[in-house]
Amino acid sequence: MNSTEFHNKMKLSNIPMSLIYKVCVASPRFDLKTFMANAPGAFDSNGKLRIKFDDYRAYYHVYCPLPSHSDQKNGDALVVRNDKRSFYCYGGCTTKSLNAIELVMCLILKVSPAIAVHRELSSMFFWPAVNFIVEEIGDLIGVTLAEVSKRTVYKPEVKQLILQATVDYYHFLATEVEFYKNKIDNYYQEERYFKFAPVNFQEIKIKGKLGITPFSKDKQYNKLYNQLKKRGFKDKDILDSRVCIKLDDGRIIDAFRSHAIIPYLQGDRVLGFYGRNLNKKGKIKHKRLAGHYDTPASLHLIVTQEEFMVAEGENTTKALQAMGYKAVIETMGANGFKDEHAVQIKNYRDVDPKKMKRAYTVYDPDKAGRKGTLKIGRMLQNISHVEVKVIRMPISEKNGEAWYLDANDLFEKYGFEAPQIFEKLKENAISLDAFTILYLLEEEAIVDFSGARSALQRYASYLDYVPKLERLFIMEELLDLLVPAFKDEIDRSDLRKDLKELLMARPEKTRVEGTFLEEEEEALKKLGLNDDEEEEFNEKDDLEDVGPIGPAKPAIEGLEIFKNSDANAWMITQDQEFYNQYKQKMRGLLLVHKIEKLEEELPNGTKTVLYDDSFVDGQFDSINKFATYKFKFEEDEKGKIKTIYGDDV
Repeated sequence: MNSTEFHNKMKLSNIPMSLIYKVCVASPRFDLKTFMANAPGAFDSNGKLRIKFDDYRAYYHVYCPLPSHSDQKNGDALVVRNDKRSFYCYGGCTTKSLNAIELVMCLILKVSPAIAVHRELSSMFFWPAVNFIVEEIGDLIGVTLAEVSKRTVYKPEVKQLILQATVDYYHFLATEVEFYKNKIDNYYQEERYFKFAPVNFQEIKIKGKLGITPFSKDKQYNKLYNQLKKRGFKDKDILDSRVCIKLDDGRIIDAFRSHAIIPYLQGDRVLGFYGRNLNKKGKIKHKRLAGHYDTPASLHLIVTQEEFMVAEGENTTKALQAMGYKAVIETMGANGFKDEHAVQIKNYRDVDPKKMKRAYTVYDPDKAGRKGTLKIGRMLQNISHVEVKVIRMPISEKNGEAWYLDANDLFEKYGFEAPQIFEKLKENAISLDAFTILYLLEEEAIVDFSGARSALQRYASYLDYVPKLERLFIMEELLDLLVPAFKDEIDRSDLRKDLKELLMARPEKTRVEGTFLEEEEEALKKLGLNDDEEEEFNEKDDLEDVGPIGPAKPAIEGLEIFKNSDANAWMITQDQEFYNQYKQKMRGLLLVHKIEKLEEELPNGTKTVLYDDSFVDGQFDSINKFATYKFKFEEDEKGKIKTIYGDDV
């Protein structure tokens, strides 16, 4: 069922709009407390709703249940239009009428009315809203959950279907198969110390669709591949989705093996996933599904909130959620968050500036983490126009070495007290500009008075955007960075007095859209913050668990059969099953393993190459040695094959 079909079902069912209103406010997911505070006249002394609904009138007025509508006296702000199947608030909550699904988005999913009526921005909330309606009154509409689960709110893609099937399979193992369920639970509860978290891990596992890959005693590692083949997916599509890889000897194996899996989700759409190697001897601990992510993961979790958190690591994200912070977005590694992701956040902010007003960065306190804080923080501040606060994680000691704690490590160090410790760190978060000036001065490694003076002059403009109260808050840290510049004994209190005068003398400014300091670009360039350093990934190390790989297959299979042929035309495919089935029936059919070797391997007399739909057209753009055409074939009842190519395909 697609979105248009569901809308038509709703229309034909003649469900009154008052019923949608009633099931929403009766749901435990509805913010009843806020509604009672906004409109006390809508309830009797027992807290029971006493609004009178009229299912048969064309339209009538009632109290507005939208959370932004406070101080309601008369109970006539919201017009319920049965004739037009819509809702509209005359109190200013809405600028356009809301349909039934959009009202559910607002009341149950906490989406603002401005976002709900924006078709593109609200698309990720469409099916969750539909699911709520069907769960509540699906029998009256004539729609089942099974029907809406086969949704097509966006154009279905084979890759997306494969990613969803992969995540579903891994999640099934983690929740339904006892061996794997115990394995993943033990990893998070014991090794990641989630046993100290206030939020039950099973809730996190279900909501986040966490999974685990199958293990393989025979080192074949093809259980996911076999599952996808059973569902009818082609080898080419499976490989293009990157959930499986093809070895040089021709075998196709699962790309992730012995991994705990955290999927990257946007609503019900799978963007990719992260794997944490559970094999303690494995050289590669962290692995992400290869490819370009055009949307930030977990965007749907933050667009309905005023403030959110930004974490680099996937397990850090889950640790924050285990502490009770639901609005968390992960940046998918040091370089996973792109300008285009920041622009998408800006697009939501442009429509509803009350949402996503403030971001808290939660990065490791080591050098790489602090650079990541500056890089991501600048993108959110300068592109998304979000206020950025920096939560500075503590540095401790472990086994005689510095221990840079992340949110997950707080559970290990502080146990059940970890959430309280983190909340205190959040309360002491500083502005991005304050963090920047501290970081830049530390990087200066000041050794004399001249260096201290020039550094302060160079970066003092950052102070202009630090509130004066916060300047006093960071003054002691500034002193720690400046004192080494004075070789002789110096009275710290005198220096503090002089520094305080300097700090308070600077003007206090507010960052507005487009604010970008002239020296900012040079400073960031010097620190290398704009350099996209790729994370090292050794393919040989990644395949260390696979066992011996057989001899490499030839670039083109089948040429040996025609070694004495003077043919000038060939048919090629990348589909192993197709080749095995028709290589005896179709003269000149070849199986291509490496398309980049095509011109080199085919005989010099080749003039024409016909390719099937296992290839995409763009793969032949760089080939000039011979003509290429797409082909298909038809086989009659007697098994005779007719080849069709060119414009007729």
